[in-house]
Amino acid sequence: MPTICSVRVAAMSLAVIAGLTWQSSIARAQQPPDGLVEVPEPSPVPEPGPVPAPGRGGFWLGLGLGAGGESFDFQPSIGYSDVLYKPTVSFRLGGTVSQHFRLGAEVLTWVNPVGSAVESLSSALFIAQFYPWSSAGLYLKGGAGIGRNAVSFDDGYDEGDTGFAGLIGAGYELRLGRRFFLNPSIDLVGHRYDNSLTGNYRERLVNFGLGIMLQTGR
Repeated sequence: MPTICSVRVAAMSLAVIAGLTWQSSIARAQQPPDGLVEVPEPSPVPEPGPVPAPGRGGFWLGLGLGAGGESFDFQPSIGYSDVLYKPTVSFRLGGTVSQHFRLGAEVLTWVNPVGSAVESLSSALFIAQFYPWSSAGLYLKGGAGIGRNAVSFDDGYDEGDTGFAGLIGAGYELRLGRRFFLNPSIDLVGHRYDNSLTGNYRERLVNFGLGIMLQTGR
């Protein structure tokens, strides 16, 4: 007959074996099944921030056509004559100083064919364009240079005066692509001439233009 002590030892041994078996089953259940690889969860990818809008930069050039209203003042006591609208053509080029400034040069010509002759009013100007907002295309423009009031004939004869020219204006650069812009503008150009025969006089041109501009930078 087994003693009470041996019964207690056997019972304790069975309890220990059962506890070890239960812990082994839990550990085995937590392991991935054979043939499968445990893949860690990917870390969250930060969302990309807003892409900055392309700005102004590099060299630029522009070509424009328009309608210009010309008037003259030979007698200050009378004032300027009636406005005569005729075609205009302009060419500009220069460089970009910053997001707020472009500097360059511009040639603007108004033409009026009259029979066998062509009247013209031309301006060759140094210009500066100021952009109040770096993210918008609106600009204000000012310039100064040389003006030419001339009449050219079919036989090659040319007659006219050369004087001072000044310009103020405004425009907008509407982006068509990374480097191309549509450029509506309005300019007021004033000329002053000193003529020893006819006396001093003034010319004025209000130009409504539409052009295409290209810049080399982004």
